[in-house]
Amino acid sequence: MTNNEAKVIPVRVALRCRPLVPKELNEGCECCLTFSPGEPQVIVGTEKAFTYDYVFDPMAEQEEVFTVAVSPLLSGLFKGYHATVLAYGQTGSGKTFSMGGTYTSAQEDQPCVGVIPRVIQRIFQEKDKGGSCDFTLTVSYLEIYNEDILDLLCPSKDKPAISIREDPKEGIKIVGLTERVVRSAQEMVACLELGNSSRTVGSTAMNAESSRSHAIFTITLEQRSDSMVSKLHLVDLAGSERQKKTKAEGDRLKEGISINRGLLALGNVISALGEESKKGTHVPYRDSKVTRLLQDSLGRNSHTLMIACVSPADSNIEETINTLRYADRARKIKNKPIVNMDPRTAETQRLKQCKVDLKKVFLVSGSSRRCKVDLKKVFMASGSSRRCTVDPEKVFMVSSCSSRCKLDLQNVLVTLEDQELKGKVELMKSLQDVILELQVSVDVTGGFTAHHALRQAQMSKELMELNKVLALKEAFVKKMCQNDSQLEPMQSEHQHNMHSLQASVDSLLKEKEDLVLALQSAKKDTQHAKLSEQRRKRLQELEGQLVEMKKKMTEQSKLLKLKESSVRGVSKLMSEIQSMKSQRVQLMRQLKEDTEKFRVWKSQKDKEVLQLKEKDRKRQYEIMKLERDFQKQANVLRRKTEEAAAANKRLKDALQKRSEVSDKRRDGHGRGMETAASRVKSWLLNEVELLVSTEEARRHLKDLLEDRKILAHDISQLKGQLQPAPRSTPISKQVENLETEMGLRSAQIADLQQKVLAADNDSRAKHRWDNINTVVEAKCSLKILMAELVAAKSAAARLESSLKQEQGNLQDLSRTLAEERGVMSTMDVEHQQQRVELEQNHQEKVGPAQHHPHTPPKPAVRGLERALDQALCACKGRCNNKQCRCCKGKTTCGENCQCNHARCRNLEPPGAEVRSMAVCLLLSVC
Repeated sequence: MTNNEAKVIPVRVALRCRPLVPKELNEGCECCLTFSPGEPQVIVGTEKAFTYDYVFDPMAEQEEVFTVAVSPLLSGLFKGYHATVLAYGQTGSGKTFSMGGTYTSAQEDQPCVGVIPRVIQRIFQEKDKGGSCDFTLTVSYLEIYNEDILDLLCPSKDKPAISIREDPKEGIKIVGLTERVVRSAQEMVACLELGNSSRTVGSTAMNAESSRSHAIFTITLEQRSDSMVSKLHLVDLAGSERQKKTKAEGDRLKEGISINRGLLALGNVISALGEESKKGTHVPYRDSKVTRLLQDSLGRNSHTLMIACVSPADSNIEETINTLRYADRARKIKNKPIVNMDPRTAETQRLKQCKVDLKKVFLVSGSSRRCKVDLKKVFMASGSSRRCTVDPEKVFMVSSCSSRCKLDLQNVLVTLEDQELKGKVELMKSLQDVILELQVSVDVTGGFTAHHALRQAQMSKELMELNKVLALKEAFVKKMCQNDSQLEPMQSEHQHNMHSLQASVDSLLKEKEDLVLALQSAKKDTQHAKLSEQRRKRLQELEGQLVEMKKKMTEQSKLLKLKESSVRGVSKLMSEIQSMKSQRVQLMRQLKEDTEKFRVWKSQKDKEVLQLKEKDRKRQYEIMKLERDFQKQANVLRRKTEEAAAANKRLKDALQKRSEVSDKRRDGHGRGMETAASRVKSWLLNEVELLVSTEEARRHLKDLLEDRKILAHDISQLKGQLQPAPRSTPISKQVENLETEMGLRSAQIADLQQKVLAADNDSRAKHRWDNINTVVEAKCSLKILMAELVAAKSAAARLESSLKQEQGNLQDLSRTLAEERGVMSTMDVEHQQQRVELEQNHQEKVGPAQHHPHTPPKPAVRGLERALDQALCACKGRCNNKQCRCCKGKTTCGENCQCNHARCRNLEPPGAEVRSMAVCLLLSVC
């Protein structure tokens, strides 16, 4: 792995909020998060705001998340940088959905496809665009279940255990993990499906298909042409859990404990890397296997993106706040990604290139001795390059000299002629030697850097291309020389033929003139008619030969003109090439100037846009704040109930006392009027009061959430009854009343949550003990806390004693009540018997002759018991509204009621049952 100039970049954080699920809607939950339009900011409640790199509201699609947040990492992957995408959040917040942990090939074209399948598709698209680039892709898939590493691509139980090793050059390595080479997207998707089918999942009260392990899908990309190896880790962390909410038992409880332990170790690592106060301290990577495997991704060599998944429901506001704080700390982590190159492959490529260069030099020079000398120089350069570090000035000199040499070589090749070929080739070889000497003369300062390797590879590649062009030009020149050498004897022969043809033409013309004269004289002499006829024929033959000779001369002259025109064309092309090169230089210079001007203009416009956005964001925030304040004032009367108002008041008083105590502490430090003991006591008591008030507010908040859940359940049942009978006005009015009451509960929940968040501040809890500055104050604090603890224990003992006494009294009263009920039943039976006897005597006295048999009525004991049972309540809440039968009948709940006595607020006080028994006895006697 090379050691490039690493640029420090922070960990990117993307916040994603899922919609409310049906379970939360049925419980009447409301959204506790507010998203700032056009800004990566989220507001919890009404005041607490968090800012991240990317924020996606519940309406964001999977494609938007991938395009905006994940896609920029893939461009660096092909440049040799490691990358990591990890999803963190509460259980059931949408981590596996976002990452695509349940993907199958049947979901290929669906919009719900997660990050991993989209990454696979994008990687192979880039590979197809690369064309001739030589890529090798390997994948691995593992899960961490109960701190054990399991291979999801080879789930055999007989496989040896997987171990983690750390290499100083290559980073974290996993020994024994299966890595499969893939050649297509279908093969990689098949590996993903195989691993997903082997993952450990389970059902909890919060998630029917909860991931019970941390999963890491790793894609390794090796580029042979550039000798680069980069990795992409796609991490689906298991969700943090609370046993009270998940209701986990047995194996599920053990899994949840293991998951929380790993996430706690990850949180400690993030705190050690992100907090300014802990910088330079030990980073506990070895506390968990999750942190060991993510060691390079956090604070080291990787481009890292954390997708923080949260639930918008106000019932999960504490988990949401914890996730937001977790992600906010992760933003402060600084990574130093570098280009990762394989040193052995890079050295092999360099030596192969040297071999090709030497072969070309040997072919050009034809001298084995010079080739041996160059070979020796190259090996000396390769040996020294392993120990060299490139000075920027030397690199600049080498690159500038190399560019000048390339221009000189191109000029030599363009203006190369037959008689100067040998000298130009020697000049090219001398320029190559100059380049090698400049490369070897680099200062030795220790370490082979990646910048040097990249520069060497680039220069070697350019030199190879230059040699190829040079070889082609030399072959072309050689061929032209051969053509010229073959053309010279042909040209001399053609000139000789031209001279002979010209002589023949002259002789033929002379003979023609003689024949014409002879023919004219023969016409006068009739005796020579026969001879003149022969001469006329001879004259015609000579004219034909003359025409043929002229044609040959014309063809020869055309060939000579064609050669001259070709020479002129070559010279014209050479001049055009030179002019085009000068135009290219001017265009490049102009392009650079235009780019710089555009960059300056764009930066100015971007600043203006950012300023306008900032102003607009502040204006929108002020408008939203005014709207929230107005809504708060409008609902202030509806939010108040007796218990929540009391808890709210106590919490507010505790916060006010705390601020007053802090002011007094500052004044006391300034004036020196207050002793340390009194200051510490006042501060400690107020802190304890604040914590107690906060816990009490949490308890009331939990009760309010439970009440709202019951109200939502009742509303859904009433709406189900309302559907078949839409004109049932009493039910619709009852639904409206319940909805109004549920709205009041939601408003009260929001108010209490805001107060709890204000009291339970993360920074306040961390710096609570900063007020204790001396040993004297610490001793005073311990003394006060011990006194408060003893007082609390004594009060608890007194309350427990009084509780036991009251329980004993209750048992005595219960026994007395049972005895009196037995006496009452006996008296009732006797009363019925006496009544029957009196009726019989009355009948006998009135008329014995008209006697009618009379059947006495049965005692109404069962009717009384049924009436008593109907009068008893079986509430699940706190028995403080008209839904409770006892409250509706304006009576208190008794021992025989089936409601939860621990939560009941209508429970009769001790002694009330005796009074009710006495009333019953009086009624029975009457």
